[in-house]
Amino acid sequence: MDADLVSLPGTLSPLPPILQRGLIAVSFFGFLSFLTSVALFLRLAYRLVTWKRKTQARVNQFIILIFNLVFADIQQSVAFLLNAQWLRENAISVHTPICRAQGWFVSTGDLASGVFTLAIAVHSFTDIVWDYRIGHKCFLATIAALWAFVYACAIIGVALHPDDFYVRAGAWCWINHKYTNERLWLHYFWVIISEFGTVIVYTLIFLILRRRVKESFYTTSNTQIRAQSAAKLIIAYPVVYVVCTLPLVIARLAGMAGADVSFVELCVAGAMITSNGWLDVLLYTLTRRALLFGPDMTGEHGRALDTFRLRPDQAYGTTTTIEASNLGRRLRHSRHGSTEELFGLAGVKAETTVQVRIDAIELDSIGHHSTDLDLKLSRVSLDSRSQKSGK
Repeated sequence: MDADLVSLPGTLSPLPPILQRGLIAVSFFGFLSFLTSVALFLRLAYRLVTWKRKTQARVNQFIILIFNLVFADIQQSVAFLLNAQWLRENAISVHTPICRAQGWFVSTGDLASGVFTLAIAVHSFTDIVWDYRIGHKCFLATIAALWAFVYACAIIGVALHPDDFYVRAGAWCWINHKYTNERLWLHYFWVIISEFGTVIVYTLIFLILRRRVKESFYTTSNTQIRAQSAAKLIIAYPVVYVVCTLPLVIARLAGMAGADVSFVELCVAGAMITSNGWLDVLLYTLTRRALLFGPDMTGEHGRALDTFRLRPDQAYGTTTTIEASNLGRRLRHSRHGSTEELFGLAGVKAETTVQVRIDAIELDSIGHHSTDLDLKLSRVSLDSRSQKSGK
């Protein structure tokens, strides 16, 4: 009986108890994603406006890509937030403005989220691996083309079937079950491409960064440390996207193939895919905090590696390294350690290197830049007898 209710495209009234409980969870996560995505969207919009007022310099392309990804997540969260209407009515009503709006936002939100997740991955790859960024005009044209593609896929379906394209598709409104080709070629084919593409691109970035770190490819200590940080953090991006989207893709493809899909499976998959919004906000806030919330925005020529946190395992404080090559001693002082005196050795000449590194404290309100200071003290004579006589 449950399988029959899922597959039928007509109005469902009243809602089965299992579907009511499932839609509560879907609506909750949709609301959570909507609030967090809107908050970050407004934050980025404010920063972009004030940046243009203060300076004529162009903003970093990565910030613009995140801005568009968050806008896509807003549309996706609206789609699943509308399930609250079905809970209020205790029915999923077909051929209503809410049903058509939900179908539209599911189509555009899911696809746009995948497209811009892949776009960020490709942009990061070309920047990190090849040190290449496309020109400003070409970049803006690409953004416009991606949105045109997303909306064109939705418009084509509505144009082909204006009367019954968006109907009840199981637990909410989406593309009619009988339009299998439209579901596949106007939506899921491209979502699957985004999933596989994102996994492949980020995996390549991870492998290349790990090899470069081992080979000491980067010439400055800051870049080397940021590369290590990026290699650790970058795996989270494809994991979050695939974990959120894959269950619904599997459920829909199984239904298109004739398999029975339950309300429970659809609601679990719906709660996961609508969680993509708040997880994106959390992910980029934690890994690119200075970029999104720092006092100054990164300029157009800022590199992708510079957007990662410096030493996520040791984000605050100072580190001082003292090396004495001929003394055979190596002392390390950190905020958790202590300092040992290097005196009392009479008549010893040593080649001493003092290296001081002050890591940046990444706070919303403090924007100190990380500084490396290398001081080399050579040919230091330590004579205890001279010290005693005051000479």
